Amino acid sequence: MTTMVPNPQIDLAFNYVRYTNKNIFLTGKAGTGKTTFLQKIKADEFKQMVVVAPTGVAAINAGGMTIHSFFQLPFGPFVPGQIQEQLKQRKFSKQKIQLLKSFDLLVIDEISMVRADVLDAIDVVLRRFRNRRLPFGGVQLLMVGDLHQLPPVVRKEDWSLLRPHYQTLYFFGSQALQLTQPVRIELKHIYRQSDDQFIGLLNKVRTNRMDKQVLELLNSRYRPDFQPADDEGYITLSSHNAKANEINDRKLKKLKGKSYFFRAEIEGNFPEKVFPTAEKLEFKIGAQVMFIKNDITSEKLYYNGKIGRIHSIDEDGIWVRCNDDNADILVNPVEWENRKYSVDKKTKEVKEEVLGIFRQVPLKTAWAITIHKSQGLTFEKAIIDAKAAFAHGQVYVALSRCKSFEGLVLRTKIENSSVRTDQVVQQYSEDANRNAPTEAHLETSKRQYQSQLLNELFEPTPILFALEQFQRYLAFNEKNLQGEYDPKIKELETQLQQKITQPARKFIQHLKYYYSQEALPEANGVLQDRLQKAAAYFIKELDKEIIPMVKSIPYDADNQGIKKGADEKLESLQRSLFIKLRCFESMEEGFESKRYLRARSKADLDFKFSKRRTQKRITVLKDSLHPVLQDRLVRWRTQQGKRQGVTLFNIAPNKVLAAIVKSLPSNTTTLGKIKGMGPKRVKQYGTDIIQLVNAYCRERKIDPEERNQL
Repeated sequence: MTTMVPNPQIDLAFNYVRYTNKNIFLTGKAGTGKTTFLQKIKADEFKQMVVVAPTGVAAINAGGMTIHSFFQLPFGPFVPGQIQEQLKQRKFSKQKIQLLKSFDLLVIDEISMVRADVLDAIDVVLRRFRNRRLPFGGVQLLMVGDLHQLPPVVRKEDWSLLRPHYQTLYFFGSQALQLTQPVRIELKHIYRQSDDQFIGLLNKVRTNRMDKQVLELLNSRYRPDFQPADDEGYITLSSHNAKANEINDRKLKKLKGKSYFFRAEIEGNFPEKVFPTAEKLEFKIGAQVMFIKNDITSEKLYYNGKIGRIHSIDEDGIWVRCNDDNADILVNPVEWENRKYSVDKKTKEVKEEVLGIFRQVPLKTAWAITIHKSQGLTFEKAIIDAKAAFAHGQVYVALSRCKSFEGLVLRTKIENSSVRTDQVVQQYSEDANRNAPTEAHLETSKRQYQSQLLNELFEPTPILFALEQFQRYLAFNEKNLQGEYDPKIKELETQLQQKITQPARKFIQHLKYYYSQEALPEANGVLQDRLQKAAAYFIKELDKEIIPMVKSIPYDADNQGIKKGADEKLESLQRSLFIKLRCFESMEEGFESKRYLRARSKADLDFKFSKRRTQKRITVLKDSLHPVLQDRLVRWRTQQGKRQGVTLFNIAPNKVLAAIVKSLPSNTTTLGKIKGMGPKRVKQYGTDIIQLVNAYCRERKIDPEERNQL
């Protein structure tokens, strides 16, 4: 399917994704366009998004990564109450942390196969690196799939651990997801089938509402001894892989003629477990084959699931003849990409990076295929052998692959017992149908989303929290720190309270008046004017007053571990201020959700860039009369430490540096009188120190009588 007809459910889902932060479960019968909708969202680029899926093949097909790979999850069950401890040992690189902070929308394809505990593990990871107070760290979820198709897989021993915490292991049993009241949107229009009677039959199979009449109609396609002619293009759908492989191997060996082998070309990183087809393929002329990828050229000669027969093989490639086609199709190798996500350093946007390429002809022998691997495919003619169906939804998946009732043949009869629909799924679907979202709910959700973004913008809590963490660290390590930082921090607290916190929270209260008006915040002209003026005020105060004050907070420590800890806490405070500043700057032309989201996601990278370009600040120690000299001595000590590979304390403790700055020794004799220098230090470093001190005194024209005063 390459085009979309007018579809109100598609439009509703698109608007929820674009203009709200509601978590969405997009579902629908087989062939209703879920995959095409996902492609539309990817092309929209309104929000920064990441696509994940539960299996490697599903991830490759969706153009994303596996859930476990992206979130660095171990395999096995995640027990609520223990998940944080289970994931504590997982180390995340700076690049991965940056990525986790940078996207707005998480798309999970094939959600029916995702367990509830895995979704809760995702919640823990996102809260860890984003907003700890919000489910999934405040990220919006778009979950795509059909619960009436393939279910999550759980081992008995895993379920025994999880049963006390979950009523069901389907994704909607997730504790984190239940806090968010997700909307469920069901796509109604079926693109795969056009026969209303067949569509009605499939729907009754899907929802476990088969009566005697439906069962009789379905089993009218029972043909136990059906043997189609080789050129009819039937494919057998089997519930087990061994059966499908046996059919394909037997049929291929039966063909006369030589075998042709095609070996894949692999570039970069493309793990064998996610190969989209075999690395080595064997074909013969006359073999029935299936295309396993859509034709991405403008000609659109084939699609994923199209059946044909090899007519010839030559130096140009493989020629495949399909029923109802006017000409043979020349098939050459195509590429699949193994992707990962990263953040572009220039644009600050989430980008897809190609790790590896798998290049192979997009064909496989196709007299038979498993029901599991047929999910998402469309067949003109199919023979279904579902006698050994073992999972809920398998029979429905198999039946719904067919485009028409006439193209369907049953190898074994369908019994009521083999059409298994989980009653938990049935109840969930019925409850969701009774609470289907409306246009009015969408409008309310838009208002809530825009209001939330504005409140988030003006709320000073992240800044205050970062300042509190910095203060606590300094207080706890007070004995090991030097510097007149207390007065500076108290002054900062006062200025923050008067110029940021009080005005911001007062403005948030004022915003409530506008939220109650008919026009949405983005479309409210009066509000937009107020927002631009407020943004201008906070930009001025942050840029000219608050941020420079933070940069001038003086402290130092001989213990480099403590110094590093203080630097990290200060950096967190600077980052929170910088992000807030960038977000306010995005409001200079008015408030727009898209512009605000982009500014917020880019700000962290912008901060790192500006931090690299910022010169090291001067650290003013207690009672320092000559801060410039003190800074030079600190820099000299750091260089010596790096050159010799020794701790800074061994070169000269901070107390010694403070005494040097205070007394300004003019020669090594007076330098040696400073407590803590000692003959060994004077011999090793005395000349360098005296040169720095004398040069400084000459620059400042300091009276010689002011020096050497211990």
